[in-house]
Amino acid sequence: MQSDSIVMIEDAVRRVLDTHNASPWRDSEAAAEYLGCTAGTMKTWRSRGEGPRYHIIQKKLVRYHVDDLDAFVRGEVTR
Repeated sequence: MQSDSIVMIEDAVRRVLDTHNASPWRDSEAAAEYLGCTAGTMKTWRSRGEGPRYHIIQKKLVRYHVDDLDAFVRGEVTR
């Protein structure tokens, strides 16, 4: 029984550390999942100049910062 408690505590600590160390940057798929839409929707928004703020890295990689995704959800989008 005590070992079950230890395992539960270790799992909880691991989840907290994983969350803390996670990068705040998301690709289109992860950003879409975060917002509850599809990567296709994210692409459409980019092409229309809509949606959350995004960053182009090395002229080809699209990345979204979690703070920008949260701002979009709150309606605080600035481009």
